[in-house]
Amino acid sequence: MTPKKLIALLFFIFTVMPKISWGQTKVEESVFAHISKNIAVTGETIWFSMSAMDIDQNFYSKIGYAELVDRNGIAVHQIVYPMQNGKSDGYLEIPKDLESDHYILRFYTRISPKMSQNGVFNQFVTVINPKKPTKSKALVQIGGIYPSIKPSTLGQEEMVSFPKKSSTRLDLSNSNLGKVSSISISISNPFLPETHSGYYQGEIYQEIDKTLELIPEPYGHIVHGKNLNSEIDTTETFFLSTHGVQSFLSSAKPKENGDLYFEIGALKAYKYLIAQSSDIEKQLNFSPELPFLPLVFKKDFVFPELKLEEKDRDFISDLITAGQVSTYYYSKDSVEFAPIVIGFDADKTYLLDDYTRFENLEVTLREYVPEVLVRKQDKKTLFKVLNSPLGSVFQENPLIMIDAMPVFDTDALAAFNPVNLKKLEVMTREFSFNQDKYSGVMSFTSFKNDFGSFQLPSNALYLNYPEIQKIKKPKSIHLNQNPTESSFPDFRSTLYWETSLNLKDSIQIFSSEISGDFEIIVATLEENGKMNFLKNRLKIQN
Repeated sequence: MTPKKLIALLFFIFTVMPKISWGQTKVEESVFAHISKNIAVTGETIWFSMSAMDIDQNFYSKIGYAELVDRNGIAVHQIVYPMQNGKSDGYLEIPKDLESDHYILRFYTRISPKMSQNGVFNQFVTVINPKKPTKSKALVQIGGIYPSIKPSTLGQEEMVSFPKKSSTRLDLSNSNLGKVSSISISISNPFLPETHSGYYQGEIYQEIDKTLELIPEPYGHIVHGKNLNSEIDTTETFFLSTHGVQSFLSSAKPKENGDLYFEIGALKAYKYLIAQSSDIEKQLNFSPELPFLPLVFKKDFVFPELKLEEKDRDFISDLITAGQVSTYYYSKDSVEFAPIVIGFDADKTYLLDDYTRFENLEVTLREYVPEVLVRKQDKKTLFKVLNSPLGSVFQENPLIMIDAMPVFDTDALAAFNPVNLKKLEVMTREFSFNQDKYSGVMSFTSFKNDFGSFQLPSNALYLNYPEIQKIKKPKSIHLNQNPTESSFPDFRSTLYWETSLNLKDSIQIFSSEISGDFEIIVATLEENGKMNFLKNRLKIQN
């Protein structure tokens, strides 16, 4: 990142965190996306390449959002995905229970729709479910809102033709392409009218409620929650621990209206969240807010009607076959792990397998951990950690965690069998965490990141929350790793998908067993951060 971009980013962070009010900054994220195909069967995957940048190609968000929306404006599928340097390559798996119909696939960041007219990118996609033929009836309406972006012709005007199960080269040398971002070659959608085959932006939505706070995500995902108590105590600390292959702890104090914001940062893989409060005597009344924005279509935005007829039987049969074998061409999900820290720097670490296993943690700590004193006070167990800088002992319980989950029931912890705990880390200094200070830290880590079978606290809330999408990519830009193998049954409906291009004068294309019309889309990224789309037709002959 150039010094200019870095200064712009720092200015943005310091002026918008923890919230942005309208008109406070000129940050604008224009969102563009290129999808691998605009027609798919249920259960199939649509790949996408998305960018969110301003006019100078500065980027501000580390998290992006995509939604598949039906003609009633209801999101039938939603995903959260990580971004790097203003870009992301992700995928949308079409839910298997959808009805056959046209849907809008839209992309945005947490702030882009509120800061830019180009902050939402939308495109119609057609979903075919063999078990659920379309039942919807579109209103016959003149006018409406039509695409703000339509692909222009790519180079030569004539349609490229070649036989199935063969190859050809697409010449790009005579095209004034600029900086190519991605290329897709997929089967053409015969059910989507030409009038609706372009790309929409913010013009199809009603104005967003300006009372909504902007939640920028320059470091990673932020969980927005609500303290639902009638009386809000702004000094109460709420803890949110995220758990999966890795675990992470965040804390926040509510604002006067009950809003809570938990910064997850670099964590990219979790399966569930656990919410707790420092006031363990009070019933926890907490609710997470979903991160997706309340976008509402304008009344004159019209969905076209999907008509499936007998003459389409062969085409739909090919489409279904392609969808059933498509997973063969995909690699498995993967996760890019980043170091997860909360500012906790241990002064002493104990690997518990190095010591004789006792029946509970109270005995284990008394025998092996001189930095922690176990005492009884008013019939309650108290863990007192040494205060090394002052050569004394803290009088209050430290911050105690198992796999980043805070533990407040010290009696239950003292009686707990540590057989499934791998290590103990002790901090023998005062620990400042967000707005709170703690008398040291005791942090336990289990072997399987499952709390070592320690029972979930009774006043904690187990929360299902949208996961951040794991990385998954096709095994080849041709999807088929061996497209030249003539004996292999190849039923690809997407022939080419490339998002990290070092463009040459031409690209090689391998056709599959499926014949008919295909569409070539080339996305180019301009210096102002906007994306242009160029297209051509491809005919696969029997």
